Amino acid sequence: LEALFARGVEQGLEEGLEKGLERGLERGLERGREQGLERGLLAGRIRALQQVLNQPTMTPRELASKSLTELQAQAAELASLLN
Repeated sequence: LEALFARGVEQGLEEGLEKGLERGLERGLERGREQGLERGLLAGRIRALQQVLNQPTMTPRELASKSLTELQAQAAELASLLN
């Protein structure tokens, strides 16, 4: 009986670990997609604002090197120049 119980616990742990890893990967991928989309939208906005303001446009590489916070700040700063 103890051996069956131990086997059941072991199997339950394996299944739980597998499901937990799957969920963690799914959440991580979803979060990565969301952040990637946000970064892409901000980069496009920054380049469009720079063009409208007749400023040199940043290269995709320059934009990719910036953090999400830096991109948000850059977009806000450029937008404020329109007003």
